[in-house]
Amino acid sequence: MAERIIMNEVKKFEWESLMSMTGNKISKFNAIDENLNCSQLMRNADLDWTVSKVPVQATIDDKVITSDKLFSLVKSDDNKILVSGLTNQYHVMQNEKMAQLGDMFYNLAGVKFEHCINYKDDKVITFLANTGASFNIGNDQVKNYLMLTNFHTGRDKGKINTTNVNPVCENTYMVALSDIEQFYIGITHRVEFDDKMEELIYKKISDALKSNKRYKEQAETLNSYSLTESDMLKYFILVYNPKLIADFDKSKKDYSFFNDISGNKQIKSCYGVWHDTYENNGTMYKLENTGNDIRQDTLWKAFNCITYNEDHLRAGDRVSNTFITNGKDNIKDKAMQTALEMAV
Repeated sequence: MAERIIMNEVKKFEWESLMSMTGNKISKFNAIDENLNCSQLMRNADLDWTVSKVPVQATIDDKVITSDKLFSLVKSDDNKILVSGLTNQYHVMQNEKMAQLGDMFYNLAGVKFEHCINYKDDKVITFLANTGASFNIGNDQVKNYLMLTNFHTGRDKGKINTTNVNPVCENTYMVALSDIEQFYIGITHRVEFDDKMEELIYKKISDALKSNKRYKEQAETLNSYSLTESDMLKYFILVYNPKLIADFDKSKKDYSFFNDISGNKQIKSCYGVWHDTYENNGTMYKLENTGNDIRQDTLWKAFNCITYNEDHLRAGDRVSNTFITNGKDNIKDKAMQTALEMAV
């Protein structure tokens, strides 16, 4: 039976913990046990409202002035204004159209839509499908998900991505389909969507779902590379503050290096995850589900320390960090690339 959950603070659950946001109300619709396509999931979650582009109006001296250059995005079900100040060049991507894109993948082997999530006051809608492309690294099982995210913010670009989830520590690493994303972004906001564009997206995403083996190969490479504690600290430094590498190499190459250095909270936090502990205002807390009892000291474990820190411990908008941000500015992308370079 499908279940709708309305929450102000998301409880710890495989996807709920990933979607935790401070101060934001999230509506999450679960359909894990139902065989729904993306459009059915959208309707059951009451997300089948539309968005209209309406001219901005202002009252001056009791006269209503209607702009012919600036527009607002308005929801059809409650007339709520989502954003204002858009130009006529902006093209709305309806939730229904994004769901129809999801429906194209519904019949692919193993793909099953499980969740849709509405957050940031109806401005962001995400559909999540388990692709069935899971694999094991040691005792870790990594699951692969397809994500389709529609934005009504007036600035963000619609995204279709795959993301890999390590349920042991509930970490995510997004495999960004950057070539499709840029192409699709242009479709979303600047030109009308057509069948040719739809076919191209389907082909590219289908190929990406079939090629999740690349991430598996990367994970296997990292898992085969053993680390000393010194190597692990150096890895965290390279990811978070590479300017310290020269001084670290001249030191004892242990944690005492950080005793007299400020501004390295994330490195210390990752070190704590490595040891299943987390320091908060001088108090050490035991972490659960980081998996240190089943992993050796490898680059794979070090990489998961960083993803755990980014998904669960680092302050800020965790939804954006986990699902929305990608590319060179994403710490987790940098962590993966740095780990692969170390392995080589």
